[in-house]
Amino acid sequence: MEDHLPLLSEKFGKEEAERKIDAKISSFSGLLTREAAAKLIAAEEGLLKERMLPISGITDGARDVNIRGKIKKIYPMQEYRTGKRSRSFILKDETGEVEVKLWNEEADSIYHYHLGDTLKISNGYIRNKILNIGYRGKVELEGREALLTPSNLHEGIISSKARVSSIGGRNGDEFLFSISDGEKEARVCITHIPERGERLAVGDVVLLEGAECDGERLFMGEHSRMLVKKNSPDIFRGELGDSEVGNEGARIRVGGEEFAVSPEQLVRFLKLEGLKKDIDLPAVARMKLTGLKGKWATVLFEAREGAKHAKDISLR
Repeated sequence: MEDHLPLLSEKFGKEEAERKIDAKISSFSGLLTREAAAKLIAAEEGLLKERMLPISGITDGARDVNIRGKIKKIYPMQEYRTGKRSRSFILKDETGEVEVKLWNEEADSIYHYHLGDTLKISNGYIRNKILNIGYRGKVELEGREALLTPSNLHEGIISSKARVSSIGGRNGDEFLFSISDGEKEARVCITHIPERGERLAVGDVVLLEGAECDGERLFMGEHSRMLVKKNSPDIFRGELGDSEVGNEGARIRVGGEEFAVSPEQLVRFLKLEGLKKDIDLPAVARMKLTGLKGKWATVLFEAREGAKHAKDISLR
């Protein structure tokens, strides 16, 4: 209590701080101590300074764990007879790595993450050496892994997006194909589960994550992931910028590129399906788009009539 009441008093005044503590205790049916209530309010108001731990410093049974790291591996979704579902990923920093498990709706959020992305996890807890996210926990995306093209590859573990330009097929325990950005080609070798390459066709757009690159060739090993968009529109990923919204739809800037978005697509993107017909859609859309500026989005688009037209746009 002595640690947190001064923080609350400084922001709200002592009487208001005491009132908030009483209200918080009441909301938990009297199960909180005053010290716990004060700490919870301070955390909700962003008054507590988070102490980031190195992953190697995590111990089993620890609570209020705050770490930062990059995604090394993402596991498939697990579904249970109870109807619940979970999904795990491996987070690493310079000192070590840890498995992170998310449940139900939180597990769905992993679809928006990619290998190499930087995440910040707050208020997690360790059980059986696995970092879990409880009701107080939070996962935040702090940085996207840079996407390279065949023209700017470098040595190391990288992610790349390009179009399949040729397919060599199976070669023993490997699958070979090439990608191109229109200026340069790079050879790709799938060494882990080569069957992954059998669904590819020339013209498909592939996102290769966690590939080992020697500067010219990419090797897709155990910790790599390949996402495929079949030969149709292109894919673009970047930060949401300014937008113009009217009755005919919107023009939204993503990563510096402008995309035309139809009213129907705009409704799906902003999840406004339940909006009443007498509500001004452009006004609501402008407000929501302003709040999304700076977030990362992926656009599936096609170029026609001298413009890029979004066929799908989502936050990820």
